Amino acid sequence: MSREVNHLHPVTVALSFLSSLKNFVIPMAIIFLGKGFRYSLNPNSEHFIKTLISGGVILLVICIIFILSFIKWKRYVYWFEDEELRIEYGLFVKKKRYIPFERIQSLNYKEGILHRPLKLVKVSVETAADSGEAEADLIAITREQATMIETEMKKAKLHLNQAERHESDDDTKAICNFDQMEQKTPRLTIHRMSTKDLLILATTSSGVGVVFSGLAAIASQFNDWIPYEQIYGEFQAFIKFGVLLIGIISLIVLLISWLLSVAITFLNNYGFIVEKEEDKLFISKGLLEKKRVTIPMKRIQGIRIVENPFRQLFGYATIVIESAGSSGEKDEQRIVMLPLVKKQQGLILLNKLFPEVQWDCPLQRAPKKALLRYMLKYVFWLTPVAAVVSYFAFPYGLWIFLLIPLALLLASWQHRSAGYAIRSHQLMIVYRGISQTTFVTLKRRIQAIKLSQSYFAKRKDLATLSVHVMSGSSGSIAEMKHFDLVKMEEVFEWYEPNSMK
Repeated sequence: MSREVNHLHPVTVALSFLSSLKNFVIPMAIIFLGKGFRYSLNPNSEHFIKTLISGGVILLVICIIFILSFIKWKRYVYWFEDEELRIEYGLFVKKKRYIPFERIQSLNYKEGILHRPLKLVKVSVETAADSGEAEADLIAITREQATMIETEMKKAKLHLNQAERHESDDDTKAICNFDQMEQKTPRLTIHRMSTKDLLILATTSSGVGVVFSGLAAIASQFNDWIPYEQIYGEFQAFIKFGVLLIGIISLIVLLISWLLSVAITFLNNYGFIVEKEEDKLFISKGLLEKKRVTIPMKRIQGIRIVENPFRQLFGYATIVIESAGSSGEKDEQRIVMLPLVKKQQGLILLNKLFPEVQWDCPLQRAPKKALLRYMLKYVFWLTPVAAVVSYFAFPYGLWIFLLIPLALLLASWQHRSAGYAIRSHQLMIVYRGISQTTFVTLKRRIQAIKLSQSYFAKRKDLATLSVHVMSGSSGSIAEMKHFDLVKMEEVFEWYEPNSMK
């Protein structure tokens, strides 16, 4: 393999510059504008000097960011040598990173708005190390270069497997005919999200709360520029009921938040498709920014089937993968394999992908004596909060006490939903917050289990069992809350390494 040094595409400068600029300019703009910053271009104004100084500082920072982005691109090089992907980068301290191709577990691709017109792609390289972060990020390279990395990775893995198994000379020839072999292993489409399901996903997304909070936070920063009190006073003079005015404004903001949430969810999940090739899953999605995540099947630690109350009413669910190591997205531990699918259809797909798992198991339900434990959890924290609110906001604060019976109904629902099932090689846990979650993992994937009991639980012979699996850089937990102690001890015995159950 020749040592031909490659640079990232020059558009990397713009991408790095915009990324750094976004982190700096937007917060500063909110601070300056939201806190009543006064500026003027009139030389006779008292704010003119302050305007020049502030503008000069901002311009200087922008120039520094651009220069650093340019240097970062210029010093970042990569090449292929001795079956390795080699990278050098750094200005004052030169850093080198050599990644053997056989250690590469997956390559995740992302095509942003600036990538697609130039036929470029961002490649995140993941190795066997469960660091939770990509081993290397090639911010902008051509699709041909990305394909070359993937091809070399597969050749190295094939060569390693043959060396380990001491294959014959006929198998060695397969390396030379690698391209022909690739054509014999087509990529199969497991699931493609329909436009109907995509619209249902977008309109029932929970992202409206996040968007609403963001709009409220931004609007609150501009109280010195927008005369909220004057506007409120004029409307109050026109509409004699201030409560009605607040209600109308809230509905308008909620409607805008919902529309924005629908648009964001639709764009992010457009063209959602799940494919399988050999021992890897490929998940692709996005309209403006296309992403493709590669998931080695052997790194999948567990599956969660999530059903929120509204979608559960119509038989829909979301299927999430717990994957060891990074998922290709920063700070993302879980990978959504199917954002929205009919539950029965989802179980059929899961059965094809994981035939060793039994997806329809009879459950051991939480005992009736545990219902009080579920209810007391809400009573203990909600009652003092309601008392304080009602005292300081009397008499309207008394309405908060209506939350207590609603919380007790939720506790009863959680109790009726809780259950678990164990088989010789797998564990299934069903629990509910607001949404019902079915967690399934294999015995060999469990990292640890933990049994806990409070003082009051001991009196009822109840216990809570926590199951830990690897997910992302840290881990993930599923709990069986308030089950019979004897039953939880049976799960402990089942998990023992020498157990034959």
